[in-house]
Amino acid sequence: MNTNEPNPSTPPVNPASSKPAPGSGGPRPWQDPFALESMPEAPTALNAIASLLKVPGRVLFQLSEPGGGKLALGLFVCLVVCLLTFGLLLGTFNGGTQLWAAPAKVLLGTFASALICLPSLVIFALLGGADCSITKLGALLLTMLALMGLLLVGFAPVIWVFAQSSSTVGFMGALGIAFWMLSWGFGLRMLTSLARNLGSRSKGALLAWGCIFLLVTFQMTSTLRPILGTSDTFLPQTKLFFLENWMSDIGLRNG
Repeated sequence: MNTNEPNPSTPPVNPASSKPAPGSGGPRPWQDPFALESMPEAPTALNAIASLLKVPGRVLFQLSEPGGGKLALGLFVCLVVCLLTFGLLLGTFNGGTQLWAAPAKVLLGTFASALICLPSLVIFALLGGADCSITKLGALLLTMLALMGLLLVGFAPVIWVFAQSSSTVGFMGALGIAFWMLSWGFGLRMLTSLARNLGSRSKGALLAWGCIFLLVTFQMTSTLRPILGTSDTFLPQTKLFFLENWMSDIGLRNG
């Protein structure tokens, strides 16, 4: 009897099969983190924060489902806390009234910029082919801002160290702007990727919108100045372009 002959009752093994055996701990198939799918866990704010960093597509999908308003409120509260925390640590640079003025200005400037740029986001997204409602585009903007807020809180300890050990307004301003741009870059990447799964075919249009949003937030640093320095009034009494304001802070412009 030839023991090398295959058993006809045993199905042949496909050597090209990459599917791991159950419990083998083999590699898992790649999953698009921006795919619009439901959250396997309860859609609470804490679970949404974790998903926002790993699989943001689930958060956007859940915001459009029944009960999404409660989740949106949770993300909004998280965003407010993150922005206030970042602003508070900026305010510790000078202390005094800036401990409440800086957080208020960071919060006000971010929300004002978002409201100013929301109509253009709708236009750019629809022109790019996105097949969704204005409500979903608002949810898309909220997820972007929430991710930015989380990243800013992650950078906050670095801000605190330099706020306590440095006395140069120009350096502190540059550090804050650098961290803002990093968080904006990650947020814009997430927004364009999620918009692609909403049917958007033009990434360039949304990138252009992202640059507009960034410029508006930059101008807010001048409109609501000072955020790091001190002043007798909460808001400035004169108009100033943000580049002029920044050059004045680093000593390249008098006045």
